[in-house]
Amino acid sequence: MKKRVLVIGAGIAGLSSASYLQRNGFETEVYELHDKPGGLCAAWERNGYVIDGCIHWLMGSGASSNLHMIWDELGAGSLRYVEHGEYIIARLPDGDSFTVYTDPDRLEAEILRLSPGDRAFAKLLSSKVKAVAKADMPAAFDRLKPGEAARLALAMPAMLGVFARWMRTPLQGLVDGLKGEKLRKAFSILFGESLRDFPAGALFLMLGFMAKGSAGYPIGGSLAFARAIESKYLELGGKIFYGAKVDEILVEGAEGARRAVGLRGSWGEARGDYIVSAADGRDALDRLLKGAYAGCAMDRAFEAQKRYPSLVFFGLGLDHDCSGLPHAQVFELEEPLVLEGGALKAGRIMLRLFNFDPSLAPAGKTAATVMIETGNDAYWTGLAERDPAAYSAEKKAAAAALVAAIDRKLPGFASWVETVDVATPKTFIRYTNNWHGSYEGWLPTSTSVGAKLPRTIRGLAGFEMVGQWVNPGGGLPPCGMDGRRLAKKLCKAEGRRFKAE
Repeated sequence: MKKRVLVIGAGIAGLSSASYLQRNGFETEVYELHDKPGGLCAAWERNGYVIDGCIHWLMGSGASSNLHMIWDELGAGSLRYVEHGEYIIARLPDGDSFTVYTDPDRLEAEILRLSPGDRAFAKLLSSKVKAVAKADMPAAFDRLKPGEAARLALAMPAMLGVFARWMRTPLQGLVDGLKGEKLRKAFSILFGESLRDFPAGALFLMLGFMAKGSAGYPIGGSLAFARAIESKYLELGGKIFYGAKVDEILVEGAEGARRAVGLRGSWGEARGDYIVSAADGRDALDRLLKGAYAGCAMDRAFEAQKRYPSLVFFGLGLDHDCSGLPHAQVFELEEPLVLEGGALKAGRIMLRLFNFDPSLAPAGKTAATVMIETGNDAYWTGLAERDPAAYSAEKKAAAAALVAAIDRKLPGFASWVETVDVATPKTFIRYTNNWHGSYEGWLPTSTSVGAKLPRTIRGLAGFEMVGQWVNPGGGLPPCGMDGRRLAKKLCKAEGRRFKAE
């Protein structure tokens, strides 16, 4: 008889786990709160526009990385990906700009153009990006041919050097040492307050994968990416139950010998041999397990991490062909964008134009997004509960203020806007149940990257956690890799030989 695995959440980690387990002889079922796959890897339609709420760039998009094999195994490898030559442009107050090129030689030249005295920094950044581009992340090492494995092994010391030193070095430490005021300003505009915690090594890693042509954007967006993985899983015979919120993880057994044996919700009950939580980590501990494991190693590890904030997320439909504009630019505002009754003051805006993906907008038009980070989810959830009309009015006023702020930087922008959609922390909580509406999981900081968080609970057999809440740094690659890792673990436990395809 096949072992039965019940998975909570049809995000990328949940789908990956279910997909790899299904192809290895397990019977799997996925229970999802929402009505579509992806979890936080989400996109939605508004008036003919697709608003993409997730992917900016995806590590492993190109076949030059071993990580691509994960996406290929899961069904998303055959999508068409756009690999940009420019990551983003920072607009400087004096009218100049700083372009973050994905080619390390062009990036080095751009740094020296802006700040000739910072040759040492330019060389350091360029050399580390090249080192990462030559190396890789051994996500599916078992799939490599002997020659490929040998080449990767030779390049890995450089990658390990990036992790050993530079993942422990906040980017602020490098920026503070820059000689050029304009270059320091450019990095301040690019990263804002996150300069203090964001590891320099994470920048090297991101740009390294971009340099090797494996950090692109899937045409069709985040939902197309999630749908491709969902389709592969369903082809394997898996089952997904949408609109099936889980209210409890069923646990049986005496103290010290307990086992997770099933799930319960308004839809009924389901029993299984293994329970996999690929949903919000905090919610799993506090609500689904009823706080019975407060103080466990997983609980303590969670308390030690710094989570991603939530967002006030703006989706814009522009009646304008923006093909002549950069796909991503960030600029400071002369006057801050004031939201949340004055509690939130945003001094910079990153505008993303999806002018490279015609599938996201009607012909001759462009979809766009802006993300404003907020830690004040209580403001939005409280307002929505107390006064739904005031909540709607607040979103409308926020959108108007944003459009006016961008128009002052890009004259004529306001006249292009024909569709506006605003998602708040309340939206993120409603659709994903993520803790405080966090838009990823644990932030990548100089102390968190590489930390190994518990994925199981001592004294509770049959329970596994996967996804962003056990992988500090966030992002989709750990979610895809986690499913493969879990399937290998359960195959070993059940005496099966793991197969990737």
